[in-house]
Amino acid sequence: MRRVWWTFIAIVVVFLAALFIDLPKTTDFFGLPVKVNKGIDIAGGIRLYMCAPANSHPSGSDMDTARDVIAQRAAGGYGVVEPQVTRVGSKCISVELPGVKDQNQQKLINVISQTGYLALTDSAATPLSDGTPVRLSCKVKGCAPGVSVGVTNPAAIPKPILQVVVPGSQVKGGSAQVGFDTNGGPTVNYSLKGSGSDAWCTYTTSHVGQFSAIVLDNKVVTDPKIQSAICGGQTQISGLTSVDDSKRIATYLNYGALPVPLHVDSSQQVSATLGPEYIREALVAGLTGLAIVALFMLLYYRLPGLLADVALLMYACAAFAIYKLFGVTFTLAGIAGFILSIGMAVDANVLIFERLREELRGGKTLGASVEAGFSRAFPAILNSNVSTIITCVILFWFGHNFAATIITGFALTLGLGVLVSFVTAYFVSKTFLRLLVQSGAARNPALYGVESVAGGRIA
Repeated sequence: MRRVWWTFIAIVVVFLAALFIDLPKTTDFFGLPVKVNKGIDIAGGIRLYMCAPANSHPSGSDMDTARDVIAQRAAGGYGVVEPQVTRVGSKCISVELPGVKDQNQQKLINVISQTGYLALTDSAATPLSDGTPVRLSCKVKGCAPGVSVGVTNPAAIPKPILQVVVPGSQVKGGSAQVGFDTNGGPTVNYSLKGSGSDAWCTYTTSHVGQFSAIVLDNKVVTDPKIQSAICGGQTQISGLTSVDDSKRIATYLNYGALPVPLHVDSSQQVSATLGPEYIREALVAGLTGLAIVALFMLLYYRLPGLLADVALLMYACAAFAIYKLFGVTFTLAGIAGFILSIGMAVDANVLIFERLREELRGGKTLGASVEAGFSRAFPAILNSNVSTIITCVILFWFGHNFAATIITGFALTLGLGVLVSFVTAYFVSKTFLRLLVQSGAARNPALYGVESVAGGRIA
């Protein structure tokens, strides 16, 4: 008896927590961010298809790294919520960036598609103008294996050839920040690590008064004069022309260069296919469908149906709360997966209550019928849910590896929904019925949709 009540209290606590998370104004839950991420078909955005050069043969690990760097640049550098970045074949990457507006499209494309190999170089006593194409001589630890990274035809780049002093890969991850100098000009402040810090200290100590060109993908960004020795790892890139340039450089320093050059094979501005009116209609349709299902359960299964309706409401709240906590991206397909998982929860209750009725008709007591109904229905419910989850895993793998994000959204929401529905349909409904049995009330067979039992009343 006590165990059932403790289970009931735990269910109520979880339900109230889920209800709080589901509130529109809730953005934080015990330090965890809570938000609804909108997919590209709801929020609109950019869809890109990026590929390596036709004559190149990038390794699988390089393409995986490129995929991760692109995702980090978009999310960390420019705040794109839940970018969908997946490999397609051996040379291409599909990129979906929800919420990106027209005015920011080209800027963001330039940032995520540029190779982003940055180096501090020795440009001696003569400063080079911004945009000057150069070739890099890499002889220090941490240089990329390709001297002319991101350049299709290195031989076409004229002199000068600059010696790399410190490659951008020796910047401490996440340390690059946009700032301003005393004159209000944009800067990038960052920290070097290990050998990079030592090399920069040694170089600047012996080259005070000379120039050190900041080179990005074989083009000079700025060529400032070394005013004094820079030791301790902290340094600054100044002389930049705009805040956008400083933000772009900070993004490359924080998230690294692409290991292979990629070009944008195609780009498409995607408008939101689900405007506010369509979302409202989808919400009305979903609630209407839920109400019809709840009414059917109530009329056909009577009292157990009412308890199942309460469990179903708890399921919907808990599932949506989990989606918000895990940052699941909602797309049209994802919403469909969520609604389908509600059907799975109802299906489990149908199996349980039909077994319950059979046991009652056979003359068993209510308590014995409840326990037998759940235990006998459990294998069918478990097998059904496991087979659905296996299908969701296969769909998610397929969608993730073949850039079919519409499939991954459906598989993710359906899979999570099925897991939650299994708990609510089986354990929550079972707890409610056990409490009913222990109360000694509601013994009329009609309350369970049973025509008659031996003795005319349920024991």
